[in-house]
Amino acid sequence: MKKAFCSLLLLLVFVISAGCACAEALVQYTGQVHPELPVLTLTVTDTGERTQQPAGNNLLQVAIEAQDGSLSQRLTWESIENPAFEKMVPLARFMDLNFDGYNDLVLLVAQGARNEFCAFSMWDVEAKRFRPVYQDCEWLREEARLSDEIKQVELCNPELFPEKGMLLSDVQDGYRFSRQIFYMWDGSYHLTPKYICDIYDAGEGLIGESMTQFMTRVTFLWDEQYPENWYHGQDGVAGERRKAAREMALGGPDRKRMQVANVDWVHLRKQDNKVSPSLARINAGEQVTVLVDECGSENGWVRVLYDLGEHHSITLDEYETGRFTRTGYIWHSFLEPLG
Repeated sequence: MKKAFCSLLLLLVFVISAGCACAEALVQYTGQVHPELPVLTLTVTDTGERTQQPAGNNLLQVAIEAQDGSLSQRLTWESIENPAFEKMVPLARFMDLNFDGYNDLVLLVAQGARNEFCAFSMWDVEAKRFRPVYQDCEWLREEARLSDEIKQVELCNPELFPEKGMLLSDVQDGYRFSRQIFYMWDGSYHLTPKYICDIYDAGEGLIGESMTQFMTRVTFLWDEQYPENWYHGQDGVAGERRKAAREMALGGPDRKRMQVANVDWVHLRKQDNKVSPSLARINAGEQVTVLVDECGSENGWVRVLYDLGEHHSITLDEYETGRFTRTGYIWHSFLEPLG
């Protein structure tokens, strides 16, 4: 997704820059880390160097100067952008990423129609300067790395949730597929993923959706495949699925709980219809976590998360792989509030 976009844009930049490489390009911005700290001037320049990676990114530098002379600092990051041509979107901007009341630096890596990738540097409150461009990505799965070297961590379309102490990086691959990574801060400066939701092409007319929980151990909350004409062809389904992923990541311990009632047992349906495959049989009195209600064309289905471990013995394989939860739909009349 990002690589294809980057390659096309790099080609365009190379062709345009061939005739004006002699000109030194710089872009300046001003702002403050905190109202009680001095105004900073940010000057972004192209160092003229390129990375050795296949993408051949530019190495950009931001010079940070306090107007009262109390700070002078240089940071370098990889970007496909070029200060000579990028005038519409800031190459460097302030944003409080870790909710400590002090702005951090967000550094543009790539700008597209749906995605804005950015690297970042955190403000160190005690040192009173910016930390190196963030590279702590040991948590990344091996297939997600560009090389054996630790690369700069990049956020995409970052969305902040200060009340939860979390931020979201949401990569859109066209209009059908995406990867949402919900991060938490371990201390002030260490970023750790808590949930990853992937919506991917499963082939043969199927859309895959997985939700993975990190932190204490890796848990696959669900990984299912659905007919494409239901997932993206039926009104409201794709939006409901994204809403459910956010509820799973951001809902916290106070998520709404309900229990099966008015029946001896009920099917947990894979989709919001009565002929959809069953993922589990849930007995009367067993509890589920509500993710989204009023689902389906009749607004009568409830999307829930069901934990096998709360009610049944789970297999060693289910325990070791973390696959002891299910998500699916139950008709509303078979659920009632607790108590």
